Amino acid sequence: MFFNTTEATAGVTVDGLPGWQASLAAQSLNAVYAGMPSGQRPDYQAEILKTVASRLFSGYLIEASLRGDDNIIVKFVSEGGSAPWSVEVRTPQLQDPPLEWFNSDVSHLREETLLLLQGVPLESLSWSDKALQEEIEKLAGEKLPGWAPSLLLAAKDDRTVLTITFAPQMPMILAVNPKLVSNSLPTLLHGELREGLMGQSAPFIGIPVVWASKHSADMKRWAEDYINERRITERSASEAQADFQPAQISQLNVRVESRYYTIGAWAAIYAGTSDKSAELGVHLGRKVELFPAVDMEAYAEGILGLQEWNINGRFGLRWRSIRDLWIGGEWDTTDDMWWVKLSMDPQLHKPYLWLRFNEDGKFNGAIGWRATENISFEVEYDARDNDRWSLKMLGNL
Repeated sequence: MFFNTTEATAGVTVDGLPGWQASLAAQSLNAVYAGMPSGQRPDYQAEILKTVASRLFSGYLIEASLRGDDNIIVKFVSEGGSAPWSVEVRTPQLQDPPLEWFNSDVSHLREETLLLLQGVPLESLSWSDKALQEEIEKLAGEKLPGWAPSLLLAAKDDRTVLTITFAPQMPMILAVNPKLVSNSLPTLLHGELREGLMGQSAPFIGIPVVWASKHSADMKRWAEDYINERRITERSASEAQADFQPAQISQLNVRVESRYYTIGAWAAIYAGTSDKSAELGVHLGRKVELFPAVDMEAYAEGILGLQEWNINGRFGLRWRSIRDLWIGGEWDTTDDMWWVKLSMDPQLHKPYLWLRFNEDGKFNGAIGWRATENISFEVEYDARDNDRWSLKMLGNL
């Protein structure tokens, strides 16, 4: 039973109440005790406290007795006859997957609330309803941050039913902005995945941001599972990695990479140079395994210069030294030479670079910025050109 809590203050000890009621009763009785005139007999003070407690704290029989010379024990005994308690927890209007997460978070609340109410007379809530509300808010706040519980009492058959409902608190998610990037699939393919992800993110609109933050890992798994189950992803042997940033306008960044193939295409426009004007390019690669646990790729590139309509071919082999850094060599048909190449996979809203050195010691490289899923900017240096520096805008196709 819950009625073994003892709440002691200066001269007053409250016994027989659950903890969340005991602190409230002890605070009130201590205030009464402190206001009594000095010099009164302890037994008279105990009688006054009993009378006051009987009027303030309905639902209980009150007994007051002395313990020693200066300590009064006020004991609460349930009057009995109250209907047994029943607790119902109603979930808000959610759809999966948020509904599944909510049900998991709230699964503990019914049993813990029943423990709070065990043996508590219904009449006692007339003076302790706010304390019960605060106690349930503490229980819910641990696993349901951002959701405000409300209590409703009703009689049903031979039971007293406490219904707990929830409402979301501000700030709430107003929109989810999915962004997909891939260095192994063309934009034309994974653009369809982005549109599908945007349509499937509707159930997340209106949930509290702080609760969404608690479930960031679940959100990432949901996005990855959705992308990995799409036909495009399966056919290209691709795998998704997601990152969720909860806010009123939440960002859902997904990187989709093929385990076996690299397919890329781009169109570029040059500025600041008379040697080049525009180009179209395509990259075709196949992951190879020459050494265990070494990520390697054999690739071919074709670049069509639109100023002189010349075609440049590159054939190379590269391996990944760290996550986004590639080191390798390639044969360039423009000058029929081998080039040593170091490159980074472009990441959304992050800088990247690529560098090449040929047999004659000439240098070609660029520093770039992936501005959007489709657009990148590069500052390029090419020692073979008359105008060695140029600004390039690339559209990822």
